[in-house]
Amino acid sequence: MDKRHDVIICGCGPAGATAGLALARRGHSVLMLDKARFPRPKLCGGLLTWKSVRLLETVFHESVPGLTEAGVITHVSDRYTIRTPASLLTSGAMPYPFHFIDRSRLDARLLDHAARAGAKVMLGARVTACDPGGGSTPARLTLADGTVLEADHLIGADGANSVVRNSFLGHDRDRFNQFMAPAIEVTLDPAALPEPVECPELYVGFIEAGYGWVFPGQDRVLVGLCGLRRGKVKFSNLFRDFLDFLKIDSRAVPPLRGHPLPYGNALENPVCGHAMLVGDAGGFVEPLFGEGIFYAMCTGLYAGEAVASALEDGQAPGPLYTARLRRDISPELRGSDRLRWLLFRAMKLVGPRSLSLFVNTGSTRLAEMVHGRRSFSWLRRKQWDFLKPGLPASDK
Repeated sequence: MDKRHDVIICGCGPAGATAGLALARRGHSVLMLDKARFPRPKLCGGLLTWKSVRLLETVFHESVPGLTEAGVITHVSDRYTIRTPASLLTSGAMPYPFHFIDRSRLDARLLDHAARAGAKVMLGARVTACDPGGGSTPARLTLADGTVLEADHLIGADGANSVVRNSFLGHDRDRFNQFMAPAIEVTLDPAALPEPVECPELYVGFIEAGYGWVFPGQDRVLVGLCGLRRGKVKFSNLFRDFLDFLKIDSRAVPPLRGHPLPYGNALENPVCGHAMLVGDAGGFVEPLFGEGIFYAMCTGLYAGEAVASALEDGQAPGPLYTARLRRDISPELRGSDRLRWLLFRAMKLVGPRSLSLFVNTGSTRLAEMVHGRRSFSWLRRKQWDFLKPGLPASDK
């Protein structure tokens, strides 16, 4: 194996696969690494919004019918409910449906797109150390078997526990961890629930800054809980209380599995030396509902295109990447974070009816905001730059 590469992408999930595809389509050599072997199990609510579907169509040339036929999309619903432990807060229809997916199949399919475009993929390669380099010093990755790889450009797409991020000089680990939310999710047979689940159900009030969910699928139901930890409460006990509330027989529940979710800690500057961060590695998760798939793909696209431009015309990729983030991504995450704390604090002071009033006052506009047709920044119409007409997909 060559030890020196133009570009290395650490992580082959949606963020890494989108970055790899953007680079490979423009003819650049790229090596993609992941400690797992695909398809691999992945804990995730697995919900695609309108903006996610549009990006898949525009960048990956995937369609809803094609993803459904491939078993990636397992359920579609244009309705929702929001509940508290005591009552139904609101329910209704949306102007665009949610598409629920098998996350393992989606990730494998996106990675296959990058590989078929020409990206070299190395699975089962665990990165144990990183040096982002700088100036004339290349970025370096050390693998578990002792192999050292060098790259002129490095994209860290290695998730919430990113080795690449932890190598950044001046990275505030304490602050990042302060806003890292534990999440627990289980997959159940629909018969394990007392009533059929026809549409996505959100539950507020079980945790101060977070929510629970029950998401339907073709032949399964996903039940999960996510939120910021407060005090010394054991999160697994909160989740079991949630399952008890749902009247789910504990004998039907598999062993609990959890994972951390960035929840309001997106980095202002996800660039260090020759490395940049995308997706969960940079904290790019929408902090109200925890949507991560879209922001993983979109930041991966931006990073891949920034590095491609750097290879083609000698520009530094960092400023190109951060400029697009600050224009299109950061306002959404900041607006979502403001809205999150407004709603959670209102519920604490006034009660759950404050959320019901907020949702019912402008349900269509709020649904458009969640789907990305309006911005979290004052509900203005949102124009994503990858949807601009007249440009090839890899340049949008």
